[in-house]
Amino acid sequence: MKISRGLTATVGAAVLAAGMTTGMATAAAAPAGTAGYVTAGGTGWHWVNEGWEPAPQGDTTLPAARYCKTFDLALDTVSADVRGKVLSRWDNGNAKDTYYTGPLITRAVNLTTGKAKNYDMGGDMLETDYPDKTPHVLQMWGPVGVGMPIGASRGMPPSYYVFDGYHVVRFNAAGTERTATVKLGPETDLCAALR
Repeated sequence: MKISRGLTATVGAAVLAAGMTTGMATAAAAPAGTAGYVTAGGTGWHWVNEGWEPAPQGDTTLPAARYCKTFDLALDTVSADVRGKVLSRWDNGNAKDTYYTGPLITRAVNLTTGKAKNYDMGGDMLETDYPDKTPHVLQMWGPVGVGMPIGASRGMPPSYYVFDGYHVVRFNAAGTERTATVKLGPETDLCAALR
């Protein structure tokens, strides 16, 4: 899934989805007042049982100054059927946990040389957001595309990657830093691949 913050990901392993659905049903059946939680800051959240919604994948161009240094990187959707399901919401109504799934083929293009290649980015992703909608944690079962910008990337060199296997990226509360905290599987550096 392409997200305006320079992320691309999808989500959907059937086993994981079944486990999350079961957990939601249990939480929904719990006595009143026990299905949600309150954080240390006093912001509560609760499980929800919402349906799957389309998660359109738009084309985006990532500027050289933030990702590939010497060229702008275009990410164009070739084919996609990505869906998202909100699993929990903050008490202010914003989504807390959203699960994404579905096929996604993205064409990555070096806009200086024209060198291009199609990439499968149709893996799975669980996105956990802060109450203000800023991303907090991305758990990914690849292949999933994620931007790690210059000046904001921790745990790996800045670039735009296709992560395969299981990866976790955490964001600081301001959304200005991304840290790759779990890297179990290969990472394809699209900036290096398209130079």
